[in-house]
Amino acid sequence: MSNRSDMGVLAMVTVTVAGTLILVGLRPADSQPAGTQSSGTKAANTVPVQQRAVTCFGLPGHRSRSTIAVNRSTWWTRSVPAGDSTIAASGSTAVDLTAFSAVTPDRAVGAGLAVQRCAEPARRWWFVGAASTASRSGTLLLRAPDDTDAVTDVTLRGPDGVLDTVGTDDVRVAAGTTVRLPLTDLVAGAKQVAIEVDTSRGTVMAALAETRADSSDPTGTEWLPPTAAPAETVLVPGVGGSGGASAGGKEVLVLANAAERTVAVRPVLVTDAGRAVLPDLSAVQVPGGGTAAVPLPPNIGPGSTIELRAQAPISAAVRVVADNDIAIVVGAAALSESAVLPVDLGARVEVDPATTLTLSALLVDPESQDVRSRTVEVRALDAAGDVVATGEVEINAGTSLAVDLAGVLRLSRSQTKAVSHVVVRARRAGTTGDISGDTSGAPVVASFAARAAKEANGIATMPLSSLNRTITVTPLIPRVSPAD
Repeated sequence: MSNRSDMGVLAMVTVTVAGTLILVGLRPADSQPAGTQSSGTKAANTVPVQQRAVTCFGLPGHRSRSTIAVNRSTWWTRSVPAGDSTIAASGSTAVDLTAFSAVTPDRAVGAGLAVQRCAEPARRWWFVGAASTASRSGTLLLRAPDDTDAVTDVTLRGPDGVLDTVGTDDVRVAAGTTVRLPLTDLVAGAKQVAIEVDTSRGTVMAALAETRADSSDPTGTEWLPPTAAPAETVLVPGVGGSGGASAGGKEVLVLANAAERTVAVRPVLVTDAGRAVLPDLSAVQVPGGGTAAVPLPPNIGPGSTIELRAQAPISAAVRVVADNDIAIVVGAAALSESAVLPVDLGARVEVDPATTLTLSALLVDPESQDVRSRTVEVRALDAAGDVVATGEVEINAGTSLAVDLAGVLRLSRSQTKAVSHVVVRARRAGTTGDISGDTSGAPVVASFAARAAKEANGIATMPLSSLNRTITVTPLIPRVSPAD
């Protein structure tokens, strides 16, 4: 059970869900659908996850404790030292293992509110919107699993293309250790940086922290969430408005282009009134191998989504500066299964009953105006894993709207105190099944934003990520060579 009495921080959480046709990069184990065959193999099998480990990174320079919330079959929170924490599970508990860490950093390292989704091992990672200047200093953290060394290459991109860096090739990460790479040591004085981590051997957990300290702007410390894999269509859900991450602050759209040629990116704003071209942003030119940054209009309302389309794969994020803190709203991957939204992030974080849920679904084909819809199911659970309340909202493609989460769940102020986490699941409208493998409607993406108490002046955002409950295993069969 969690203890909410030790922290005097009240957080408001905003979730943004958006749907569109997004090409999402598959993991190596998922690259061949179940039931297919290839040379030297027999039919692949889909089996439940039997082992899982996640790492919650310690915030660089932060000395006090943070709080970690974990979902297995139940939900529990604990305070931990500021260092890295790895949580592992095997057997039936591995299926539902996911964890989040929340901390209000010391003023010496920027204050504010920092929240992270604890990382699982992967071969590639993308981050957008970092910097390596005196006023904005980022640190890339890489950790190898406990049983395997890893070797990675780190590529940094800036407004003029790929940056000339030091110490980014063949970065070796020993098993069970963390390598910390301050961006100022890799390349100094760079702004609007995009980072790609490509692992040539093994896998790594990766995270990116940034501290802002500028006499003319608010200060803050934040985890920059990883973005979805580069794609020709990208959604950045959860921008704008007093109910969203910005809360009246300024927002800057940052785009990254991995292609060798310049690409034109067309931003579209999606609200409850539909899709609209952003003023003075009909197209943004992003140089080959580089990044571009443009300010967003200040009057974007809550529950909005930025849709980006290009003729080459791109990554995107929106930098938010507001209320003496910073946050990054990133391009989100399509949800293939259920996703967990943390409500109880420890003894110092609670959810306000006025929390809103923002749903958005984009037109699958803007040219044909083919409108499709999804139903988004929301389940609130307590620390024991019991369902407190359920609700659902049907969203039509081409709109993005803010919904009162407590209202959807039909919970009173006192009842919301029992909620530890919320499970978000998208399904085809009029059905009860998951959307896995279903392309008949708009795939769904989601993000949430947490706001600390007024005296803490902290904001934090991250996308919701599918909790992969199964893996695809392709057993090998021996090859038979003909006799000479």
